[in-house]
Amino acid sequence: MKKAQIFLLLALVILTGSCAWAQASLGLTKWSVTLKVLGEDAMPVTNADACIVYTIPPKSSQNAHSFDQLGSAKIEGLTDSNGMFRVSHVSDAVTVAWGLRIDVQKQGYYSSSLKHELSLPDSADEQTIISNNNPRTTIVLKKIGNPIPMYARKLRIEIPNTNKPIGFDLIESDWVAPYGEGRHSDFVFNAERRWDSRKNFDSAMTLTFSNPSDGIFPVSVPIDQGCELRLPSIAPMNGYLPQITKHLSHTPDKGWIDDEREGNKEQNYYFRVRTVLDEKGNIKSALFGKIYDDFALDPINSKTMKIFFTYYLNPTPNDRNVEFDPKRNLSKNLKPLEGVDAP
Repeated sequence: MKKAQIFLLLALVILTGSCAWAQASLGLTKWSVTLKVLGEDAMPVTNADACIVYTIPPKSSQNAHSFDQLGSAKIEGLTDSNGMFRVSHVSDAVTVAWGLRIDVQKQGYYSSSLKHELSLPDSADEQTIISNNNPRTTIVLKKIGNPIPMYARKLRIEIPNTNKPIGFDLIESDWVAPYGEGRHSDFVFNAERRWDSRKNFDSAMTLTFSNPSDGIFPVSVPIDQGCELRLPSIAPMNGYLPQITKHLSHTPDKGWIDDEREGNKEQNYYFRVRTVLDEKGNIKSALFGKIYDDFALDPINSKTMKIFFTYYLNPTPNDRNVEFDPKRNLSKNLKPLEGVDAP
């Protein structure tokens, strides 16, 4: 046998032995969750349904390392008079793909959930493992207030032209003439695109508005916050920006730059459109709405640029309520994947 073959065989034996030792060393891991559930007034929410969902190893040892074969189990209960829910469990730590999801719901409130990854033995120092495997967390439940009908839609549209401002009507969900049948330029998009190849291009999308005091209000929400009602239900009166710009580029030397292929999942917005001012410059009338997630750009599969975003528009002038009732969507003839379920 050649030396190279001998070394390869030894390496495989060592690697196999190491994997078997690591598998055996994982053993059983105890974890616990201490959950506190509060309302928006910081008072405890009692008798809320709490559920801890955790991953479990495959039933077959042949699939012990297969992420696709993982199952799940759950522990359920109610919060006590102090809004507390505590649970402990011993899990068979067979794979690193396991963790927890904490779900809380109660009638009259929007449900909320959090995810938490647990530490495997030997993955960190002992104190870090103990702390991470015994999380103490607080979830704030938001009361269902006054859900209203709104124009809500998940859009995947192509900007008709580049280097030219083009209006989009949020109620008609269409471009304004001559590109569509929209009548109001609620959003005005301007796409810029330099294209050499899929690995060498620059693009940008700028969003502006038609009226003085129209604008957009960015709000960042942690992606793991987990509440169905992501933003407060009342849009702010002031603080709207007159424009925002999103970029997406790829160059041979720098790769992806300002990657907006999927959009920033933590970025959300309020917006104000169709604003009418009185003779003193005060807002006389306006429509308010919101956007969940950021704008995502796709200049690659388009000769101009495709944009993706989810918007909600309250059609009642001066009503800043943006708490949507998914059962009363004013947007009609929705295509597959355009429906909106989140409030």
